[in-house]
Amino acid sequence: MAITYLGMDLAPANNQLAVYLKFRIDEAVTYSYTVLGRLTSASSLDFTYSSNDIISLSEVKIPVIGLYANYLNQVQVVFKNLSGVEIFNQTIQVSTQEQVYRDATIFHIDIEQTDPTKFAAVWGNSWLMTTNCDGYDQNGDLRCYYAQPYRNQMLKTHNGYFYIGSDEDEHWYGRRFFKIDILGNEILEFDLRDRDGNRYANTHDLIWDSAGNLFMIGNDNPDRSTNTMRQDASILKFDEKTGMMLWAKNYTRAFDNTQILNNSPTNDAHLNSLSWIPEGEANSEAIVVHTRSAGLTFGISPADGTILWSINTGGFNPGFAAGQGVTQIETSGITNFENGAHTVFVTKNSAFAGLNNEAEGKFVLSLFDNRSCVDNEGNAVTRDITLDPTADVYKTDPARVMFYAVDLVAKTATQTGSIIQLPSSRVPQITDFMGAAIDYGDYYGIYTNHARSFFISDATGHIIATIYDLICTLDGYPEFPGECYRARLFAKDELDALINIGYQVANG
Repeated sequence: MAITYLGMDLAPANNQLAVYLKFRIDEAVTYSYTVLGRLTSASSLDFTYSSNDIISLSEVKIPVIGLYANYLNQVQVVFKNLSGVEIFNQTIQVSTQEQVYRDATIFHIDIEQTDPTKFAAVWGNSWLMTTNCDGYDQNGDLRCYYAQPYRNQMLKTHNGYFYIGSDEDEHWYGRRFFKIDILGNEILEFDLRDRDGNRYANTHDLIWDSAGNLFMIGNDNPDRSTNTMRQDASILKFDEKTGMMLWAKNYTRAFDNTQILNNSPTNDAHLNSLSWIPEGEANSEAIVVHTRSAGLTFGISPADGTILWSINTGGFNPGFAAGQGVTQIETSGITNFENGAHTVFVTKNSAFAGLNNEAEGKFVLSLFDNRSCVDNEGNAVTRDITLDPTADVYKTDPARVMFYAVDLVAKTATQTGSIIQLPSSRVPQITDFMGAAIDYGDYYGIYTNHARSFFISDATGHIIATIYDLICTLDGYPEFPGECYRARLFAKDELDALINIGYQVANG
């Protein structure tokens, strides 16, 4: 038996901290690799991947991610035969010392272990990823870096693929949209045109239905933002396998006569969050849509985009989609309405297990409440969607995380659980736009955009980890210092799925 190392291709695609290691083999094997922790840091971490796939190719490329930047990396590769006997164990040096990085790149972030007893187990082997595709390990070291940053990344993966928008002429809108692997290889480009040839740009969020179709928030391209084509008012449905658009649904008319927050542009519907609930005995399958400007959360049919039900989560639009036969969910059980919220998602946290029964139409929404546009009493400052901003005074209060329990049968939405108040002794956690609270097992990764902070918290608000100065100014965008749409933890099993697809792409 012989395994021969043939060489490497460093950064074969956009991810600069990745490499293909090439081998010749003469019998079926399995493999694993470890990027060994840096010798220059006692607390640095190994990154290990073990494949369950059987390799029977005569030549193979092993995709390795998680290299250190500006460093002579040591990558230990192990092959075993099908009897589990180790037949190859070699450490290969991979240098990233000659690579060029953006001036603003942060190579190490300081992580405060707010609860040291829980920190290591909770963070584990996950990476903290930003929408610039910078990824950091538990030690705060940069382990993922894309040469070309993508400013409108939703930070969602599906079946081992990464989904990402282009950064061309207007950085909050992707004029092109791709399915890629973790190394940055383009697998599929989605066609952002409907059957009539109208073009769209992607923005804000993605989700998949039970059939695997992809749903995307879209905006008209070019952006006209009028009474008949409002800003960020479309949902686009795609065939995941071909990238072809199945339909585009514009919800402009549903927003007639609605109020929007006074810090929103004119005619700004601003759909910004998508999640999903399955069909149950008491409810239809639905894509859950949220709009920051109008403070509304509503469910649409994956089949044709029909609005099924609506929740006035902002408290100032009780007549949304009036006359369209939409079920209005009663909200008297909400004591604190959201204001300009982001990442309004169906949460799977076990803290709400007693309130989650999707077959019975019950689920819980977690939301990052920006408290974006309020008066001195905390009430929303609004105006008609067709009007320009008024001179009414408003402010932004510190962001928080809240939870609403929804019962589609009883037609009620009730505030539940604790309000997560974020630490503010060092930096006030204020961000009028962007930010996120995203499930991470039974915890939440919470990111505040303008405050540039990240926290891991349980559902009661107990903070496990704190990071300040997570992001910085990107070259070419001085008007947006330190802006990043989302940041979240990619768990080890998600990283493993991305590597597995990377292997399949590399080896056909």
